[in-house]
Amino acid sequence: MSSVLSDLHFHDERAAYAYVEERVWPNGPTCPHCGNADAKRMKLMAGESTRIAVRQCNECRKPFTVKVGTIFEASHVPMRVWLQAIHLICSSKKALALTSFTASLA
Repeated sequence: MSSVLSDLHFHDERAAYAYVEERVWPNGPTCPHCGNADAKRMKLMAGESTRIAVRQCNECRKPFTVKVGTIFEASHVPMRVWLQAIHLICSSKKALALTSFTASLA
């Protein structure tokens, strides 16, 4: 039996974004700026210099990701590390010592 922490979304950044998107937007992406939920009026931006999972709303013309409006928004910590930390905190039966917590994420 394998550990839950061996799941792809804990190790791959694109998979981590897809995992969070499935939970935040179960019915498809919604623009946090104007509220547009029409997937035909949005595009997934692609390019070498584009960040992961950036979409552009064609209604308000603003780019956004699933991180906008969440605790992840201003963080420079990778999404996969956030997911690992949340899983470890939620699955621990007792309080976590900071040293063991940081060792688990390394």
